[in-house]
Amino acid sequence: MGFHNFWQIVIVFLMSTVKFGFGGVPLAVMIEKFPLFKAITITTAGGVTSAIIFAYISEWILAKWHAFRRKYFPYHEHKSVPESKLTKKIREKWGLYGLAFFTPFILSIPVGTLLSVHFYHDKQKVISYMIVSIVAWDLFFYYFYNYLYPLMMHHVHIR
Repeated sequence: MGFHNFWQIVIVFLMSTVKFGFGGVPLAVMIEKFPLFKAITITTAGGVTSAIIFAYISEWILAKWHAFRRKYFPYHEHKSVPESKLTKKIREKWGLYGLAFFTPFILSIPVGTLLSVHFYHDKQKVISYMIVSIVAWDLFFYYFYNYLYPLMMHHVHIR
């Protein structure tokens, strides 16, 4: 493995920790042209690493966020910040299953994991659901970006 190949792997891994479906997987498949096993392994490892890290530091992040809000916005302390309509709809309609399902696709893994731990508190359960969701979306995205996307672009003529 050459030095250039090492940095390709590191960049794909890091991109997968932050923006999975629109960053890490397309980078691995379309730009770096990784084969199936290599792409799935690296992007899944990045997504799962992010889910685990953010599940365990979420309480600290939320505590720092609340301290920041109390310090710099003291007059709004009695008001609670409304959650977004999308998050509320997903949480009420599908629960943790829905948050885990939509996290790699719509939300980023850090944000989705933080919200899941905030609402459901069981870190092990959140991590388990996130792992299943990440693997499922990874397989879907690999197939999409490797086979369907080029086929669609071949038939779409942009002038």
